Amino acid sequence: MSQIRIKKYEIDGGEKLSGRRIVFISDFHEAKEGALNDAIISAVEEARPDVVLLGGDMINGRDEYDDMEPAISLINNLAEIYPVYYSYGNHERKIIKNIYGNGSVWEQYLSALDKRVRFLVNCHEEVLDYLDVYGVDIPLSYYKRIKYPKLTGDKLTKVLGQRDSSKYTILLGHTPDFIKGYSEWGAELVLAGHYHGGLVRLPVLGGMISPRLHPFPKYDYGLYKKDDTQMIVTNGIGQHSIKIRFNNKSEIVVVCFK
Repeated sequence: MSQIRIKKYEIDGGEKLSGRRIVFISDFHEAKEGALNDAIISAVEEARPDVVLLGGDMINGRDEYDDMEPAISLINNLAEIYPVYYSYGNHERKIIKNIYGNGSVWEQYLSALDKRVRFLVNCHEEVLDYLDVYGVDIPLSYYKRIKYPKLTGDKLTKVLGQRDSSKYTILLGHTPDFIKGYSEWGAELVLAGHYHGGLVRLPVLGGMISPRLHPFPKYDYGLYKKDDTQMIVTNGIGQHSIKIRFNNKSEIVVVCFK
């Protein structure tokens, strides 16, 4: 049995995007010290994407440079074949902010990545004709467990600007908690992760716990809709502090535009 599941979603992107494919990878977290890299690359090759989007937490917040080698190897191997766009999660932000005293490795990490990798840090690029992808990088306060600010559409507009309504818009928003704000801003498709599928998935009930330590979170895994916005939440690839997966196979997401 394959070590990586390919989870496909068919999304209506209009006539101009029909037939295009995107691979979305999130929450790699140095999965099994790189033991899954070959399986991930094979799964991506099988998916035959036009572009690969990385949704953050490709590394761990406490990493030293040597620990980052699996992520560097995976990203660079992908960048040799596909256009790769990278948006940050909370673990990249922890290193940038030097939360654990290892901030000095951040520039080493960036320098080791293939120069063709494009970073979407509160900005966007047209990655395919008529397709804009935005990456939002939010402060760590938005990831707190108990009390945290709301990420509203107005706040997103301040950091991302107005979306171009003549194009289809994907927003890489690492945490799915803020679907209301993503919808208010106008994202047509949000790609999120962060929840790791709730770690342990139970039939009917779904994922057991969120990173905010909330039991049975609402947006743990799968496809959700809020007004005109669809959101895909992946369970990601790896783990970090709590290394548990039950009924929760590591995956890459393939968005097939119809």
